[in-house]
Amino acid sequence: MQSVATMVVAGLLLLKGPIASYSFLFGGLAAYLPGALYVLLVSRKLGGDTNAFLRTAALGKFGKLFLTGLLCAVVFIWVKPLQAGWFFTGMLMVMVMGWIGLAKAIR
Repeated sequence: MQSVATMVVAGLLLLKGPIASYSFLFGGLAAYLPGALYVLLVSRKLGGDTNAFLRTAALGKFGKLFLTGLLCAVVFIWVKPLQAGWFFTGMLMVMVMGWIGLAKAIR
């Protein structure tokens, strides 16, 4: 859901301009990729030892935050020109879509 919504909005932003589109896309990727890696890492420990799961979840969460910060830094250093507003809007949209997906899964 997150990746599809990011691609659709980035495609629509091409009408506004290519810089807005790729800024939004990079923002979405900076939030999506660390989250996807976190899920892959933690899902391997489901159903096993509780201590190993909690240790993996805690280390994975730290790694997710670190990787998100690193991706943001890389984009802001190497991608020129960049529209920061659209970058952070892309990040925020991916996070909100994750919350919506979680709410639907709980329901």
